[in-house]
Amino acid sequence: MCQKGVLVFLFFSVCGVTAYIPHRYHFVNENKTWSEAQTYCRDNYTDLATISNMDEMKKLNITLKKEPATLAWIGLKSESVGEWKWSLADQTFYRDGDTYRNWSSGEPNNAKKIEFCVMMSRKDGSWLDEKCEDGLCFVCYDGKNLQNKF
Repeated sequence: MCQKGVLVFLFFSVCGVTAYIPHRYHFVNENKTWSEAQTYCRDNYTDLATISNMDEMKKLNITLKKEPATLAWIGLKSESVGEWKWSLADQTFYRDGDTYRNWSSGEPNNAKKIEFCVMMSRKDGSWLDEKCEDGLCFVCYDGKNLQNKF
């Protein structure tokens, strides 16, 4: 029985229970369009901030509260009306029934039918849709396995 427990432990240690690796968020105090911010994050970290649950939202709020910007891009974008997707390239991130959202009251409103990217408010962590061409600060996340970092 003890050997079976050790084997299970070793299996999860080697294969990893890495389906959920906590994100480390990085605020970037440079004004960029949403696409420029996405490119920067992919070149230097993993991607724009991606939020899958309330714990991640709390971590992102803590990161933003320390910064001077009142609004910042996150990795959510509309591909078609009413359909929002995270910029994260890893399709395994998306889950059926994934409904975590934190829209500000009255959002998304797609004002003038040109607001397809999402920014987050430092004040309350709520999300607002905005023109992708606007220059804003942004938040990247590093989703690499943090256990191997010293």
